Order: sequence, then C-alpha cells, then structure tokens
Amino acid sequence: MLRVSVTLRCNHACIFCHREGIPAHLVSKELNAGDLGFVAEVASTLGITAFKITGGEPLLRDDITEIISGVSRHIKDISLVTNASRLAGLAHKLAEAGLSRVNVSLHSLREDVFREITGGGDLKSVLQGISAALDAGLKVKLNYLTLALNINEFKDIIGYASSIGADLNIIELIPLGASLKTYKELHTALDPVEEYLREHAVKAWLTNFQNRPTYLLPTGIKVYVIKGYGNPQLCAKCTRLRMTPDGKIQTCIYRPDQTINARNAILNRNTEALREAFKQATMLREPYFKEPKTSSQTLVPLPHNPSPK
Repeated sequence: MLRVSVTLRCNHACIFCHREGIPAHLVSKELNAGDLGFVAEVASTLGITAFKITGGEPLLRDDITEIISGVSRHIKDISLVTNASRLAGLAHKLAEAGLSRVNVSLHSLREDVFREITGGGDLKSVLQGISAALDAGLKVKLNYLTLALNINEFKDIIGYASSIGADLNIIELIPLGASLKTYKELHTALDPVEEYLREHAVKAWLTNFQNRPTYLLPTGIKVYVIKGYGNPQLCAKCTRLRMTPDGKIQTCIYRPDQTINARNAILNRNTEALREAFKQATMLREPYFKEPKTSSQTLVPLPHNPSPK
C-alpha cells in the first residue's frame, strides 16, 4: 500500500496531530492531480495495488475529485482518510470519481469533547458526512483514537459503528506530534477496551498487515486494535510506503529523515527514475521497533486468519 499525503492543511486542530510524521518546514509545493495520476501509473507497474489518500485534510484540496479520478485509472483500491467535515457535499462526487472507501476520524460522540479534541470541530457536520458517504455507496471505517478525554466512550463508539455497519479502528496514542507533557496527560492504555472485545467477540485473529488484533462482533462489524508505538509485532508485518505532499517517499512514520526525493522524477514524468526511487525506498525499509523488550503491547495469542467467513 502507498499512503499519500496530498496536503498538510487542515481545518481541525486535533491536540494529538502528527501530520503523518511529515515536518511541515520541509514540504514544498503540493503535487497536482496529474502528478499523482502519474505516481499511481508507475506504482501499479511495481505491484502496488492500493492507495490511501490522507493529509492534513485531503478534502481541502479543490481538485480532490480530479485526484481520485486520475489515480483510479491505474489503482482500483482507493481509500481516503478524512475528518468528514466537508464530506457531506463531496461524497457522491468522490464515489463517482472512483473512491472505494473512507476512513473517518471520529474521536467522540459528545459535542463538547469532540470540540476539545479537534480544536473546534463540529460533530454534526462529521456525522452528516458519514451519512452521506454511506448514501453514496462508500464503505466507511471509523478511526477512534483513545485519550484520557474519551476512553470512557469506547462502548458508545463501538455501538455507533455497529448501528451503521462500519468497521472500526481503535488506536492508541503515539508520542509523535504532541509534546511529551501532552502525551503523558492524554495517553491511556487499551486494556479495558481489549478485555471488552475479548468478552464480546465471536471470532478473533491477527491481520496479515501489521499483525493487528481483530475482533468480529455479533453485530457483524470488525474492530481492529492498533498499537503503533513500541510494538515490534506490528512493525514486522508492515508493508506500507508513504509519500509526502511534495513527492518524497518515506519508509516509516518515525523516520522523516529516511526519505527518497522523487519530486523531480514525478514532475518530469520520468518513469524509470520514479521506479528506481520506489525500489530504493523499499530497500531502506526495516522494522522501526525490533526487540520484544521494547514492546508496550501484550498480544493475545490469536490465529492468523485475514479472511474470516
């Protein structure tokens, strides 16, 4: 999978935001829709079959439907990570352009908590965006990042996801983006969440991608538990490459220093140079966390079964 950040701009100011680990001062002009279509064309020749478009908030791009349309000529599995604040007015256009799925950030169902976490975001517009996405036929997955502010809502979030038939990522806060002080104040363990899921799931397994513990609930939704820090089990099965808004290829969210600058290759439509950049980045990839003693995660012994019936 190639995770492409198309902008660092955002209309929310989430207190934990790490902007995909991309240092803003190192980003130059954003790639345009044609550039990203070329990236998709070349990536498809190297066996990359999925694009995840993210930001910042990608729906702030005026040409986002053009981006989706250009990518979809070469890649059919296209997902988009969004805060959904502008999704209500764009969902049908995005679906028509070739978008398959949306990952919607939904960190609280309480308006006051939602505003605090997002720096003033409007919960109602997000819920309207989710409804519009479902109406447009887009598959929806929710991203719920747990904090000291919202951990008490996990059952409500699971209930809401079940009510709309959306799978759910439950994500542990990582110490990236926020200050150490803020991290210590906001971080909370996922132990009560995992205990609840073990008690209520009808089936559990580890995904092939990132060894994510996954729980199938009686309602039919799948809940994925993501612990992205100090977790060598996750790193050992990560196959993701990342691209910055200006065309640099990153090997890992924790390694902004480890980049291959493919911008000129993209702008000049140099297929071989871009293929070589992808290959170089792939050769650089290695697990960021390697030793079990650095892990903050105790995985339940679950079978590998990525395609449960």
